[in-house]
Amino acid sequence: MLSVTLALFCTTGLTKAAEFNAFDDQIGIASYFNDKFHGHRTASGERYDKHDLTAAHATLPFGTVIHVVNLKNNQSVDVRINSRAHRSNRRLLDLSKQAAKELGFLQAGIAKVKITVVSLGEA
Repeated sequence: MLSVTLALFCTTGLTKAAEFNAFDDQIGIASYFNDKFHGHRTASGERYDKHDLTAAHATLPFGTVIHVVNLKNNQSVDVRINSRAHRSNRRLLDLSKQAAKELGFLQAGIAKVKITVVSLGEA
């Protein structure tokens, strides 16, 4: 009986993991990179440009394009993932300064956002 229960538990866990889809919308908090990072290398190897529409995400592949919506004012922008958000960071995204400007949260510094994958980059 225990082995049957354990087998069912493991199967359920695998099914839930297999159901995760990178194209599922995600909601969370976004912030933006301080000017002091302008010109520094990102995790992808390219240099951070505060004027580009880029972002850091913990797991999405580099080159992935996402649609980001500020849930407070409904402003949106498409950005490309070019860096990694640190796993200890509880934020969903770290955006470039230009992306934060287009989303209308430069003053606040953070915003609640929804992201949708437009196109998946290379793994």
